[in-house]
Amino acid sequence: MNLKLRYKIFILLSSFLICVSLLIGATGADTGKNILEEINQFPGFSGILIKDLNTEEVLFSHNKDKLFTPASLTKIFTLMAALEIFDEEQQAYPTSIYFSSTTPGEINGNLCIVGSGDPTQSPDIIRKIADDLVQKYNIHHISGDIVLDNSKFLPEEFLGRGWMWDDKNPLIGALTVSGDKAKEKQNSYLNNMPFRWGDIFSQELSKKGVKIKGDIRIGKVQEDLKVKYIYYSDTLDKILAYMMKKSDNQSAENIFRTLVPGGNPEGEPTTIADSVAVLEKVIDKTLGLEWGEDYILVDGCGLSEYNLTTPATLIKAMTYLYRKYDFKILDYFSSTKESGTLKGRLPFQVWGKTGTLSSASALAGILETKKKRWVVFCLIENNFIFIEDESDPKIFENRILEYIYENL
Repeated sequence: MNLKLRYKIFILLSSFLICVSLLIGATGADTGKNILEEINQFPGFSGILIKDLNTEEVLFSHNKDKLFTPASLTKIFTLMAALEIFDEEQQAYPTSIYFSSTTPGEINGNLCIVGSGDPTQSPDIIRKIADDLVQKYNIHHISGDIVLDNSKFLPEEFLGRGWMWDDKNPLIGALTVSGDKAKEKQNSYLNNMPFRWGDIFSQELSKKGVKIKGDIRIGKVQEDLKVKYIYYSDTLDKILAYMMKKSDNQSAENIFRTLVPGGNPEGEPTTIADSVAVLEKVIDKTLGLEWGEDYILVDGCGLSEYNLTTPATLIKAMTYLYRKYDFKILDYFSSTKESGTLKGRLPFQVWGKTGTLSSASALAGILETKKKRWVVFCLIENNFIFIEDESDPKIFENRILEYIYENL
């Protein structure tokens, strides 16, 4: 190949590369311009961070280091902490039953039930526990009380810190009825949850022909009694997937309250402060962030408006989970093509976590664009007034995701 021909090829290649560079630059500028137009039209405070999932290149950012109320995006940190502390496949929550029996079919004294914070116990599961117990021991008479040991958590912390007291919040306790929420003002339902559990349990015993001489009451398990039966919950991975896909506040808060492995060594109830301290250690270890400076989290579900975090912090958490678990982590997130809070919301596949409060909306997740680029994103909106479609934060989020999918 002669020198002149080489020179022509060099000029052509150089021109081609310059054109490609200009086109990429223009596309990036257009991306920023179009998203900024959406931001300027939205009547609220918003924060956005979009990154290439593999290279971590920032594709767009807006208020990425500003603090926002994250709503249910808080559950991403609960998921991360639970995965760091526990085995995904362990049977997470035992419910233990203690009693004494010297005569077959007779319980001499009290039957004590010790809860561990299992968030999966629907009325049907509580009835199953009663049925299994009767079948195993052929019980027909209890001479004492049904004693409900709800002492794993501090009893007065039956609501999360910073929750709106007059909302219909999920009630939190060691003996939890899945799906039950507060229906009255807080002073009157301190013990409602364990008593509701005990009522379902004792009614099922009665249906099976068991005569109960005593009452249902709150108390501690007697030291002289031995455990006779243990019901184990689903494995942790199933509970976490349900928590994330359905954005279930009760599951998330119960998981958050049980982050202290083995509970307090002194046998005292675990408190919200204990759980915050454990979460703080996990986030410091995994993300290198400091509570009170980079973020504030005081519950596990996101109902608290005390919670504050940034889009950058949430992207850091999502990226950490992806780096550690690869695409398996998506099994825990809702998607637009499966059941959950994102089902049918967009015409393309997105895996993510939604967040909704009266003055906060959010969406963080992972998607593959039309150009086969994997991106991780976080969108948070606070302090908006929802009057019509144009101010609907979910429509705002959808438009930005549609633009990401089509153009990045």
